[in-house]
Amino acid sequence: MELSQILKFLQIVKKREIETGKIISGEVKRECELKKIESGLQFLIYKENEDFCCESEIIIKEDDRLIITKIGEEILQNIGSKDKINQIIIENCLLKSKFSNKIMPGLALFHKDKENGIWYEMKLVTKLFDSIEIVTLLHDVGLLEKDTENKTIKLNSKFSQNETITEYRKIKRKISQKQLEADLRKGEEIKKKVGMIAEKIVVDFERKRLEEEGCIEEANNVEQISQDWANKGYDVESFNEKSDDLIPDRFIEVKGTSGRNFSIFWSQNEIEVARKLGMKYWIYFISEIDLENETTPNDPEMIQNPFYRIDPFSSDPSNIEFSKKPESIHVTKKKEN
Repeated sequence: MELSQILKFLQIVKKREIETGKIISGEVKRECELKKIESGLQFLIYKENEDFCCESEIIIKEDDRLIITKIGEEILQNIGSKDKINQIIIENCLLKSKFSNKIMPGLALFHKDKENGIWYEMKLVTKLFDSIEIVTLLHDVGLLEKDTENKTIKLNSKFSQNETITEYRKIKRKISQKQLEADLRKGEEIKKKVGMIAEKIVVDFERKRLEEEGCIEEANNVEQISQDWANKGYDVESFNEKSDDLIPDRFIEVKGTSGRNFSIFWSQNEIEVARKLGMKYWIYFISEIDLENETTPNDPEMIQNPFYRIDPFSSDPSNIEFSKKPESIHVTKKKEN
């Protein structure tokens, strides 16, 4: 599995879409086989590349049809920039999506040195992944790098502090109970601080938004309720526009991160409240929070009626805006009759 072959496969899929208006998997397969005859055995293998593109959410397969996702279109738009394509594939396909299940367990077993370098023995690294082809792909996109002097494979230093990798390694690596408890306490402290900063940013943002629209009284009545009512299902009460009775009609659940990518945990209680409130319920996502200065360079990413847009209980992969992955389940024992 090589990046160049994945890109060739995606270009063939796009070509079929342009020529016929729809993409039939059998037609794409025939064209791949024809290209293989013309170009020799080094050309792409259809099944291998289709499987990767589906698992990494570059394409969606519905019966015999292939649909290029938003991620796939973004890759095609940047086909001339290897660095940009590498970034898209690493952040959206390898560290997220279903394919990440083949990547993250291996990365969790890498060692960490005193300089925060993450590495593994070169001769043993292929044993951490399902196949050598996966290791080849990780090299191709620049997630892994060879250190021939020390005979090791290193995680690219750009990603040593990546939030997704860091959090997964905390959960999956072998650690003592004492260290686990310390990590959890530290993680909870950081999470709590991020949440408090994010909520303050949202309150300030809402007040400014309403003031700019001439809604001064409404701006003065924007309220952060989470500190007094933690199980309300949202954090901030605000207004869409002028209100005669000053009764809030915008209910905001705030999610924040010091990272860049949209990634949230949404509780059962919050989901149920979102279902009941419908268009009045919003999620505001605050990214790149500076913990020291308690600021962000970004405006909130706002999602109105997230119960409808995210569709939390559906397993339908055709939602091109959001992907979902269950992290845990609540199990209780039935009472005996």
